[in-house]
Formats: sequence, structure tokens, C-alpha cells
Amino acid sequence: MPSSNSRRSVRFSCRPEEIPAAGDMLSAQGYAFEPDGFFMPARRLCSEPRSLGSSLAAFFGLIYIQDRSSMLPPVALDPPRGEAVLDMCASPGSKTSQLAWMTGPGGLVLGNEPSPQRLANLRRNLRVLGAAQAVTCCHCGEKMPLPDESWDFIQLDPPCSGWGTVEKHPRAAVLWKDGKTAPLIRLQKELLREASRLLRPGGTLVYSTCTTNADENERQVLFACGELGLQVEGLPPPAGFALREPEGCPGAWRLDIVPGESQGFFVARLRKPGSPCGPVPYTDDPVQAEVLDSAQLAEQGIDAGLLAAEIGIFGDSLHALPLHALTRLPASLHWQGLYMGKHGKNGEVRISPRSRDEGPGEHVDLEGREGLRWIESLLQGQSMPAPGHLPSGGRSVLLRWNGLPLCRLAVKGGRLVWSER
Repeated sequence: MPSSNSRRSVRFSCRPEEIPAAGDMLSAQGYAFEPDGFFMPARRLCSEPRSLGSSLAAFFGLIYIQDRSSMLPPVALDPPRGEAVLDMCASPGSKTSQLAWMTGPGGLVLGNEPSPQRLANLRRNLRVLGAAQAVTCCHCGEKMPLPDESWDFIQLDPPCSGWGTVEKHPRAAVLWKDGKTAPLIRLQKELLREASRLLRPGGTLVYSTCTTNADENERQVLFACGELGLQVEGLPPPAGFALREPEGCPGAWRLDIVPGESQGFFVARLRKPGSPCGPVPYTDDPVQAEVLDSAQLAEQGIDAGLLAAEIGIFGDSLHALPLHALTRLPASLHWQGLYMGKHGKNGEVRISPRSRDEGPGEHVDLEGREGLRWIESLLQGQSMPAPGHLPSGGRSVLLRWNGLPLCRLAVKGGRLVWSER
């Protein structure tokens, strides 16, 4: 059992207005936490009666367990609401989903992951979190099929030796001894070179690693400045972190390992000199897809007016198509939006049980600890009586706890059941 003085970190991943109710859910299950001042949705655990990953808040994607140091790169990038961000090395999705939270429903985060296996993990995590403004693709990060100078905000967290994670991964220091890091250093340089190509004049690039190796940190920043013409932009110290003076690039964040609290990390913010020449151009090769209309969405209990995305039909699957993505990402990128459900050959629409989107459809409200007990029973495969006003079968209904939307339940034979299929 986790210790009562655990200092693990977590951040809320639900909408800002839902954070109080999600916090109440954690408290009702015995978890205690306190705010972490460097990032509004971040929290430090004070009491963890059982693994936080087994909590209802984690199951429904209301929180994301993440080392607090790992939250710093998106904080340093600081994209405004509604902006578009490129995350060049995205899996498992910690920073991708954090950036999606920061840019909001009208924003866009393109998460690229070159490994198909890691891409699948990225997509699973984004699905649990319901990050509909995040889309994904699978390309070599050193040569992405995107136009020159087309992004104002880029996050680059490249493969590294991971020396800052030795508390959690003790073999990292053995696997990547000094003499073995040369391939990583070459890859990091190539990724920096590609990021510089993609960055618009005046744009911001955050380079970060979870290693304490200066060859992968400060010296890479010096390479970006000396060879690529980027400029270091000083970062104010983040609240609650002890920083070390970086070697030769003042203004970057260099964090040592704090046992039981945070990983070693390095974060630098770089800017491309100049000013952008006009707006980001629209793509002349947009994705072409049939989309669900507002009436079809309303039948599934979703208000199309609350979505900043179309819901596209791709064979037997439904995927979110953020409006930003439709206008700027070429179809040749082969990007994919968040999985939203199934589409049958007869036109039947089945919205994903993970969808928390609200609208005019039926819903079931549970409250307090008794409501949480019912929810736990549902997740264990039991059923509960459906209120009499609900249809006996067919369309799913939205489950809410204390007004907080959680998921969609199936109605079968007058009973409510949870099924992720």
C-alpha cells in the first residue's frame, strides 16, 4: 500500500470547471492532495490509501499521473488557448495531453510518434483522457512531411539517456553509459535541425530531456544557437523547484533528482529570430471524409455546438476532426483524430462509452459515496436498475456523478451496464 506521506504528483486532465467535482471524487475515495503552485491543475499527493491508478478519477480520465518535472516543458512552452502545437516525439502522451489541456477545445496538438507500438499506446492514453483536440501521426521525426516554417509552437522531448529517471529505472545509467550516448546525441541534433526548419520566425521551441547529461542538454542548446540560429529565451524559475545553474546557457531549467518527489530534468526555451510573414497557410490537401450532422449527434446525446470538431466516418470507425486540423494538416500526413465510436454498415452510430460529451440525450445522475459504490459495481461487471423514463435498449445514456460527466452506459433489459466494447 502506498505510504501516507507519498509525494507523488498528478494533474487534473478534465475541463477546468470540472476540477472541483473531480477533486471531490478523489477525496471521497480517501485521497488527500494539495495544490502545486507552478501549474494550476497540478497536485501533490498527501495521502494515497491505494494506488492512485486504481482510482475512479484515473479510470475516467479525469486525472493523469505524471512526475512534476515532466509537466515543466509544456509550462515553459505556454501556448495560448486556441493555438496549434506540434509535439515531435509524443508517446506515451504525457506532454501531448497536457498541451491539449492548455490549448483548450479550440486548439490543436499534433502528436507525432515514429514507433507504431508506441503510437498505439499514445492513442490509448488520449482516448482515456478524451483529448479530442489532439491528433496523431507516425513519421520519422527527423524528416516530417510538413511545410517549412509552419508552426509557431513546437515541443521537442527527444529520446535521451534517461539518467534523471534512475530512481524509477535504475538500469538507465547502465544502459546509457557515457560511451553509448553518441547515437542519441546525433539523433537529438537531427531532431533539433528539423524543428528549426518547421518553426516559424518568431516561433517558440521547447527542448527538454529527462537526463542530467550535459552533452544531451546544454551542449545541444548551444548547437541549436550556434548552428541553427535559434536564440535562448530565459525562463523565470518555476515555483517549488530547486534549480542548478545550467552549463553555458543561462535561462534554461536544470533540475537534479529529488528522491521520492521528482526526476532530473532539463528544459530550454528557444526562439527563432524574426516575425512571421502572414498567417499560417491553409493546406491545399485537406482530409476528405463524410461527417455526422448535428441531428445524428443529437440522437446520440451530443450537442454539436459544444464540439470544436467534426466527427468523421472512416469505414466502421468514428474519429474527431478538430477544425484546426482540417484547415492546416494535409491528408498526405495520414493523421488520425481521437476515436469516437463505431459506424455500422446500416448507418448505425455507436458513440464510444468513453465519451464524456454532453448534449440533449438521456442521462443518469448518481451522487455522493453511495453513487461511487454503484459506479464501482458497474465497473466490476454488475448492473443497476435503469430509471423508468429511459428506453429499454439501444442508445447509450450519459452517466454523471455530482453533475460530473463520466462515461456512457448501455441500457439492456431495463438495466444499466458498463461495457468498453
